[in-house]
Amino acid sequence: MSKCSHSSLRQTIRRTWGNIHLLAHYFPHVKLKLLFLVDVDSQSKTKIELEHRLSKDIVQVVNLPEQYELVTHREAALYTFVKMRCYQAKFIFKTDDDIFINTFMLVSSQQRFDILSNKSVYSLFGFPIEHGLVVRHSSDEVGDRYVITDDEYSCPRYPTFLSGFGYLIPFRTCSLFVKAYERDQKPFLLSDVYFTGLLAEMMNIHREKLFDNVDYRYQTQCDQQFFTKQNSPFACAAVKDHFKQKQASDHSSLMNDYNLYWTELKAKYNAVKIGN
Repeated sequence: MSKCSHSSLRQTIRRTWGNIHLLAHYFPHVKLKLLFLVDVDSQSKTKIELEHRLSKDIVQVVNLPEQYELVTHREAALYTFVKMRCYQAKFIFKTDDDIFINTFMLVSSQQRFDILSNKSVYSLFGFPIEHGLVVRHSSDEVGDRYVITDDEYSCPRYPTFLSGFGYLIPFRTCSLFVKAYERDQKPFLLSDVYFTGLLAEMMNIHREKLFDNVDYRYQTQCDQQFFTKQNSPFACAAVKDHFKQKQASDHSSLMNDYNLYWTELKAKYNAVKIGN
């Protein structure tokens, strides 16, 4: 999931954790495709068209602006596109462009996900958040995004849902999400809670951990210590203001971080391969 103005971040992802050509070299048995779902921004229209001609990985949602309040509809658009155009896919991994993902770990576990997904008709893989409290009031701009009234959701806690760092979705589960969303007259505002919590609970979709004994976190940086800890690093929102609206000119430090993290991960993965 990306914003139109984040072209520099997208290019950095193509060169680092979303580098499907390099990943194909390491994992030739797995076929990968990287896609960026972006919103409509009239000021970026020409640039987006040029970027897509060069990279062939942009999916644009027509008539859907960037407001956070529409995040559930954006995510539904992603699943609709997948259902219509990516029906040959086994799995979809959904994340955001300001989160760094250890794709070495993700892709190397493909056979494990095959086995687990076959154990139940519908499944999801991520990092479960259990007994999450419903936010009723907030004193800051970021918290305001998560405020839910009693009329919108009367229970004090949410059913188990998956962290927005990212989750892996088998194709058949993705297709089920689309059917449920299309019949819902008023989808819930918080997309992670809606798809991986409320809908998953209602439709008895099995939710389980993507990985055990891994680290994922929000912080200012994924520093060197993050990549050398005992638990394997999987994901990191590399900026402390992950939730804030950042301008394209603010992304230089994040781009440098992604390059640093990817260099660290490649060295670590190569060392493991040599050791084996």
